[in-house]
Amino acid sequence: MNKKKVIFLADAFAHQHTGGAELHDAVVIDFFREQGILHEAVNTPAVSVEYINKNKDKIWFISNFVALKNVCKALLAKTCVYYIYEHDYKFSKVRNPIHFPDFLCPKSDLMNLNFYAAAEKVICLSKMHREIFDKNLNLDNIVNINCSMWSDKQLMLFEELQSPHKNGKFAVINTSNPTKRMPQTVEFCKKNNLPFDLISSQNYEEFIRMLANYTGLAFMTGHPEPTPRVAIEAKMLNCKFLAPKQLISVAHEDYFHLSGLEMVEEVRKMRDEALEKFMEWFYEA
Repeated sequence: MNKKKVIFLADAFAHQHTGGAELHDAVVIDFFREQGILHEAVNTPAVSVEYINKNKDKIWFISNFVALKNVCKALLAKTCVYYIYEHDYKFSKVRNPIHFPDFLCPKSDLMNLNFYAAAEKVICLSKMHREIFDKNLNLDNIVNINCSMWSDKQLMLFEELQSPHKNGKFAVINTSNPTKRMPQTVEFCKKNNLPFDLISSQNYEEFIRMLANYTGLAFMTGHPEPTPRVAIEAKMLNCKFLAPKQLISVAHEDYFHLSGLEMVEEVRKMRDEALEKFMEWFYEA
């Protein structure tokens, strides 16, 4: 097996920000470390032309890259082997194709086209996520896995929280992120006479333990979610999930009918298959 070292780039990591992308990336980074192939994980603002030139022999695995300098993107595209691990839609200037019919962005909205085209693979997180990339970029290097990722320790937490005792209310995530549309979700619950609580925590385990008490999760998102972790987390906790299906990519996956321990096992299986696929791609590179 090719043991070429991997540099993992991201705008932020889980110890800096507990967002879905960062929690997902942490699982991948830990796997690369366990495999002995992680050179280092680097924040995108710290990447320079000099750093790239010193590490042209590495494989670059690039997560969120909003803060990556244009000159660095151009140099990577010209001289390096890299994979883009896409968590949203950075081919769009507004980063959200919901503004356009059929999620097809006008040419004037497109960006980062050369950076995507020069990647070994552009890895999307679900079939619907990939379809949106396909129709906007029309590249032959776009692939997809089928779900977000959780560590074994995190999956053990979901296995622990399988109690059927629910409080009869819906959880609404208390967030200022405009794409998560917390005010609209609150309005939806009120309009439909759904009892609800606002919940939040920067501590991941605490948040999951809170969510486990609820009958369901309401989530009126404001963009086409590539693979919203909270959708799968709710299903693993035997919670109902109320959301606009056309905006929830994983709701179109074959496994989405699963819940509880069956969903936990499916998530574990998909994670392991995806990580193995990454290793195969690195070997081919």
